[in-house]
Amino acid sequence: MDANNFKKSQDFSNVERNKEHNPALKSGDHDEYLKAYKREMRDTKQNATQEGFMARAKNECPPDDWDNKQKEYDDAWENNKNSPQDEDDL
Repeated sequence: MDANNFKKSQDFSNVERNKEHNPALKSGDHDEYLKAYKREMRDTKQNATQEGFMARAKNECPPDDWDNKQKEYDDAWENNKNSPQDEDDL
């Protein structure tokens, strides 16, 4: 089983359009992507983990871009790991 599944609707030939629709592809929006991940985990009554966040981010990034983005997502997790997951904060 391939752990790097992509949505069939993603069109990697049009990077600018994908950036508009996918926060994982926007540079500098890693904190917002993390907040959305935490919100979804809270809504489904699951714990947000770094491993889960990184796995989701990796699946959303094009394979050739992951090496460049991995540290940015890791930094977003580290910078926000102590932020509360309360509804008012997300």
